[in-house]
Amino acid sequence: MKYAECKRCGRLSPKLSVVGNLFMAVFKFIVGALAGSKGLVADALHSIADMISSIFVLIALGYADKPKDKRYPYGYGKVEYISTIIASLFIFLCGLTVFIDALESLKSGVHNLPDIKAIFATILSLCFSYLMYSSNTCAGTQLNSPAMLADAAESKADSLTSVAVLLGLIGSTMGYESADTIAALIVSFFIFKIGLEMLIGGVNGLMDASLEPERLEEIKRVCLSIHGVEGVRAITARQMGQKSRLNVDIEVLSEITVTETHRIITRLKNAIVNNVEGISDVFVRAVPVRKMSFLSFKKIN
Repeated sequence: MKYAECKRCGRLSPKLSVVGNLFMAVFKFIVGALAGSKGLVADALHSIADMISSIFVLIALGYADKPKDKRYPYGYGKVEYISTIIASLFIFLCGLTVFIDALESLKSGVHNLPDIKAIFATILSLCFSYLMYSSNTCAGTQLNSPAMLADAAESKADSLTSVAVLLGLIGSTMGYESADTIAALIVSFFIFKIGLEMLIGGVNGLMDASLEPERLEEIKRVCLSIHGVEGVRAITARQMGQKSRLNVDIEVLSEITVTETHRIITRLKNAIVNNVEGISDVFVRAVPVRKMSFLSFKKIN
C-alpha cells in the first residue's frame, strides 16, 4: 500500500458506490421510462447490480478485517471471494431480465422513439461510472482487495454499457427505431460477461489459486538475497483475500547450527513481509545441503 490514506479511501469508496448507484438507478429508470428508452431502463438495472455488488463489498471488507480466532485460525480474508460469488449471481439474474425484455421487444416489433433527455441522462451516467471505476480501481489495487477490484470492474462495465446505450439512443433519434432495443441487448451481454468474470475470480480464490508467476519470481529474488540461503527449492502460495500465505522451501548449509538456521529463517520471513506487498504469513522449511567444492567432483574419463 503506497499511502496510509488508501485504507480510509478503500472504506469510503464502496459507501459512495452504494449511494451513487442507487441515485443513478432511480434517475435512469425514471428518465428512461419517461423518454421511452429501453436501453436506459436496462442501464438502470445494471446500476442496481452495481449497488448490490458494492453492498457485498462493504460486508466483505468488514469481515475481512476481523482478527484470527480459534474457529478461523487463518482469518476471514476469503469472505471477499464469497461476496464476489454472491454478487455475480445477482448480476447474472439482472442480465437475464434485461435480455428477455429486449428480446421480447424485438420480436413484437414495438419500439418507442426515445426523448432527447435520455441522451443527457446517459452522458451523466457515463461520467459517474467512470469516476467510480477510477476510485475503486485505485483503492482496490492499493489494498489488494478482490472484492473491491470486482466492484471496479462492475463500474467499468457500467461505463461501457452506457456508451452502448448512448449509441443506441443516437441511432433511434436518427430514425433507427430498433437501435435502442439492440443497445439493451448489448447491455445484457456486458452484464453476463462481468458476472462470469466475477464468478471465476471468486471460485479461483476459494480454490486457493496461486499468485502470478511474476510475483513468485519476486519472492524468489527476495529469498536469494538473504545471506545464508543457498537456494530456493519451492514456493507455494494461496490467496486469502487481501493477503496471501506462503510456504517456502530453502536450502541452507548442513554445517551451520540450528540457531543460525533459525536466524536465517527469521530474516527471510521479515524480508518477504516487508518487501513483498500483500503477504501476511510465511512458513519456511530449511533443507540442509552439503557445501560443494572442487574436490567433491569426480573426474569422468
